[in-house]
Amino acid sequence: MIPRMLWLTTMPHIPTSNNKGPVKGSKILRKEESAQESQEKEARPSKKETNHISRNFAKVWIGVVAVLVVLYSFYLVYDLYKTTVTDYDKYARAAADEQWTLMTYAANRGMIYDANGVPLASNTYDYTVICSPKMVTSTDLTREQIIEAAVSYLGVTYEKMDSIIPVDPTDKNDSRNDVEGCDITKNVPIETKEAFEQYLKDNKVKGFGFVAVPQRYYNYGSLASQVIGYAKNDGVSLNGLYGLEAYYNDVLSGEDGYRYSETDEITGGVLPYSDATSIPVSDGNNIVTNIDISIQRIAEEAAKEAYEKYDPIDGVCAIVMNPYTGAIYAMVSLPNYDCNDPYAMPSNLGIDEWSLMTSDEQVQYVMGNCWRNRCVSDTYEPGSTFKSLTTCMAFEENLASEQDQFSDEPIAISSTHTISCWLQKSGGYNHGWETLEKAFQNSCNPIFTQLAYKIGLEKYYSYVRMLGFYDKTGIDLPAEGKGIFHSEPTTVDMAVLAYGESSTVTPIQLITSYCAIINGGDLLVPHVVKYITDPDGNIIDEIEPEVVRTVFSEETCSRVRTLMEGVVSDGTGSAGKVAGYSVAGKTSTSTIDVGELKGAHVLSFSCYAPSYDPKIAVLVVINKPRDHSVGSSSAASTAAKIVEGTLSYMGVERRFTTEEYDQLLKEWYVQEVEGMTAAQAASRISINGLSTLYGTMDMTSDTIIATTHPDYTHTLYKTGIVVLYPAGVTKDEWLTTRVPNMTGMSAIECIEACLKVNLNCKISGDSDIEGLCIDQSVAAGSTVYAGDIIIVTLSETVSPTYTDTAETTVSNDSGGTNEDGRIDALPPEDQDDEDD
Repeated sequence: MIPRMLWLTTMPHIPTSNNKGPVKGSKILRKEESAQESQEKEARPSKKETNHISRNFAKVWIGVVAVLVVLYSFYLVYDLYKTTVTDYDKYARAAADEQWTLMTYAANRGMIYDANGVPLASNTYDYTVICSPKMVTSTDLTREQIIEAAVSYLGVTYEKMDSIIPVDPTDKNDSRNDVEGCDITKNVPIETKEAFEQYLKDNKVKGFGFVAVPQRYYNYGSLASQVIGYAKNDGVSLNGLYGLEAYYNDVLSGEDGYRYSETDEITGGVLPYSDATSIPVSDGNNIVTNIDISIQRIAEEAAKEAYEKYDPIDGVCAIVMNPYTGAIYAMVSLPNYDCNDPYAMPSNLGIDEWSLMTSDEQVQYVMGNCWRNRCVSDTYEPGSTFKSLTTCMAFEENLASEQDQFSDEPIAISSTHTISCWLQKSGGYNHGWETLEKAFQNSCNPIFTQLAYKIGLEKYYSYVRMLGFYDKTGIDLPAEGKGIFHSEPTTVDMAVLAYGESSTVTPIQLITSYCAIINGGDLLVPHVVKYITDPDGNIIDEIEPEVVRTVFSEETCSRVRTLMEGVVSDGTGSAGKVAGYSVAGKTSTSTIDVGELKGAHVLSFSCYAPSYDPKIAVLVVINKPRDHSVGSSSAASTAAKIVEGTLSYMGVERRFTTEEYDQLLKEWYVQEVEGMTAAQAASRISINGLSTLYGTMDMTSDTIIATTHPDYTHTLYKTGIVVLYPAGVTKDEWLTTRVPNMTGMSAIECIEACLKVNLNCKISGDSDIEGLCIDQSVAAGSTVYAGDIIIVTLSETVSPTYTDTAETTVSNDSGGTNEDGRIDALPPEDQDDEDD
């Protein structure tokens, strides 16, 4: 207890308050406060020190701000310099993009017209269907229904549409919603576009759109397809790819125009009083061709008939040309294609054959066989047609005359090569001694080799060059080829070329050289285009006839033209005769002697008519018929159809001679062809000039013929038509037609009227051949079988173009003149033949 008490007595007494703290006013408290104030006073800076710190901080802050202001000023100056000087173009363009709008105006491509102003190529539009995937919605249709409609209308696949249109337009995880816009399909025709557009409107479908794309439309499809060519839109403009479209692309294209205007940024409208910069659109110029669609159609129909009959490996080509101006009236190359659908299956192929090809093979086929213009790009051995040119050279050099005597005995031109007449090859004997005139009609090869020897190597090839065979003709079409001739020819080369072998020419080269003979010796530049007009139709460039050089004299040409008349009237070209239109020309049968095609022939006939006043030159080439028995009469008869149709269309008056009326009304028995293929039957029947027609749509050149109408017991004029039918076709299934009204027509007009509707016409025996039709055996408008014979009676009205009368004669022979010696329808002494 004591220690505790002692501690209590020694403790200082500290007054307390109720809150346990020191009592205010106590000594201890005052002492503590005094100490605390002393410490605070020591810690607190003096007033002088505070003012000094404030001044230093202000200086630093002012310095920092000044530096920032200076730097920013430098930046502004630099940026201003960069904007207004260094990158002026960039920013000016950006500003212009905001304030100015460029509006372009596409130029219309020029038109292509025929010689009469009929449009061959014009302009149209097709459409590209586009869509914004996430915007494709409808209040009436489900997604599936929209997709199925697109598949049905546009022909796209379901898979494609499914990959484009999202299931939920608000689903951010669906990548289809990331696509702002895409193409659905291109080249949609306007009919399809309008039908689909109406469907979308009716069903309130949003999200689809249509973009118009300029395209070319070809008014006549495949007519003159290789001449016209075609143009394709490359995404920017239409550009010609083939034919005239390519050759005259710059003329047809024109130049696009534009307007650069200041516009309202919000509304997009053009601001008033703003100065716009503009260049007006300049539409393409038009081209007017020398092609006459009527003559072109005549030539194509004749060539197509030959193509279907003879099934040539390398096609058929035909050219109709004005011999005095070089104007091309018609140009045919078969097989051809549809200009509106150049990649489609060509008409010469069947669906089975086409479907077996891959897509690449199909493209290669149409490019290699259908797009190529054989008339200007392909070469062939001209054969006997070259003999006319060899004869011209000999006459021009005064080295021979028509009545000079020559022997056609074989000529050994080297130790391994002997030239013989075709008769020597086929019959084992030759013509012996004959005049040059007769040798020209008989087409004896050795005679022309002898002429070439007389002319001499240097002089002969000088003429060949003058005739343009070493050069292109300059025709206004792309991809023109030229003949293949020896650069350093020998005497052997000349001896063979004298009758048209060992070298090749293009069809356009050959007919151009023949035009020189027809017009009196001038070699011309052939032209497809007649003149060029501006968009308003004003002529701005007229293509004038262009003479390259004069090769022969008029006297020389006149003498050779006379020889060419004899070829048709009395020689190998008799199948080229046309009643009332005197035809002159030269046939050719160039034979391939080596290779896989050994034995095949290139058949051609080059002619002009009328011989007394030439209006047209015609060349037909049938290149390697699969049937090797087919001869040059096939080309001659094809050319005759073209000559007759063209001159009749041109309104050229027929001039009948007594002999021609005799020939016109001479009747020939229809050949018996049952059991033959359609190609063989057509070839045999056409030997007398008769035409054939397939009786069913599915017939081909290999179809076996079971019957014909008329059959082999009937006789027809040379202009007659025979319908071919395969087995299994009943008479109820035969082709029918309607009888024309022939009242008031002349004999030839009646025959032509019947022929146009696939009927045969005969003049009654008691008729006056000079008169006009007063009666017909079957009433006009009656339905009859194609091939039926309609008999007409003529009155005594005098025909102004006929001066003598002739009676109908019937030949008991089963065939007619056979210039090719392929079918023995007449005794050997009555046959004319050639074999180059």
